[in-house]
Amino acid sequence: MSVELEYDYDAAVASLDIFSQADFDHIKDWTQKLDKSKYVPKDLSDKQLLLFYNACYGDVEKIKTCIEKYYNIRKNTPEIFDNRIINSEELKPSVEALEFAVLPEKSVEGYDLIYHRLHYTEPSKYHFEPGCKLLFMTVDSCLSKRGPQPGHIFVFDMRGVRLGHLTRVSLSFQKDRQSSLRKFFQYVQEAMPVRMRAIHVFNTEPIVDKLLLLIRPFMDKKFFDMIKFHHKNVDLEKFYGTVIPRSALPPDYGGTLPDTQTLHKKCMQNLKSLEPYFKAEEEQRINALPDKKREKAMERAFKNLDID
Repeated sequence: MSVELEYDYDAAVASLDIFSQADFDHIKDWTQKLDKSKYVPKDLSDKQLLLFYNACYGDVEKIKTCIEKYYNIRKNTPEIFDNRIINSEELKPSVEALEFAVLPEKSVEGYDLIYHRLHYTEPSKYHFEPGCKLLFMTVDSCLSKRGPQPGHIFVFDMRGVRLGHLTRVSLSFQKDRQSSLRKFFQYVQEAMPVRMRAIHVFNTEPIVDKLLLLIRPFMDKKFFDMIKFHHKNVDLEKFYGTVIPRSALPPDYGGTLPDTQTLHKKCMQNLKSLEPYFKAEEEQRINALPDKKREKAMERAFKNLDID
C-alpha cells in the first residue's frame, strides 16, 4: 500500500522559497543507499521528501539528519505513532476529552494554525500518550492536505489545566512517561517536518510555572523562545493585527470561526478519513525495519487491530 499525501506536488514546488532539483535528487538517492539500521524507508515518495526539504530550508545535511531522527523516533515511540485509529479503545476517551483542529484560516504572515485544548477538564480524563498521538495525527493531516508551508503556529489553551493534569505527566511517577515526554519534545524540535514559528498559549494560570518546571529541561533555547503566554482577560487587539486575525480564531478568543467543538468534530472526521494513509505510513515504516525488528513490529501491529 503506497503512502498517498493529498497535496499537489507541482504546485507546492512552485510555491517554495528555496528549491534545487539537483539537491532533491541527491536526497532521493541517499535514501536508497541507507542501511536498514537507520529505519528510513526506501520507497519514500517525492511528496514525503518535499516536506523535509521545505522544513530544513533546502539544507541537505539538515534534511538527512531530520529524516533519520523522524524515523528513529517514530520507530521507538509506538505508543504515539502506531495504531492511529480514531475509534480504537485507546483513542476514544481522548477524542471525547480533548479538542484539536487545523484552523481553516491562516496567521497574518500566512502560517498554518494547529489548535488544541481540553474539552473535559477533569484530570482523570487526560491521558498523555493518546493526546500526543492525536496532536501529531492532526499535524500529519495538515501536511497531507496542504503540503509544505512557510510556517506553522501551535495555538494551545490552558483553560482548566490544573495540578492533577501535571501529575499524570509527571516525571517522578512513571519512567515510561518520562521517556514519552522526552521523545515528544525531541520529535517536535528535531524531527517534525514543519517550519515551527511560534507557540501561543492562552488563558495561562499560575500553574504555568509548575508546568515549565516539568518541561523546560526538554526544550532548547530557540524552542523555548517561541512560546508566547497570554493571560486571562489580556487585550488581544494588537495580537489580532500582528499575529492571528479574528477571522482565523474561534469565538472563545474573540474570533469569527465556528466554535471549538464544531472545529474539533470536523478535525476528527478528517482524521477518520485519513486512516488508510495512517495505516500505509505505519506499514511503510515496518517494512523498512531489519528482519527481526520487522517481525516484532508486525506482531505488535496485529495485536493492536480492533476486531469488529
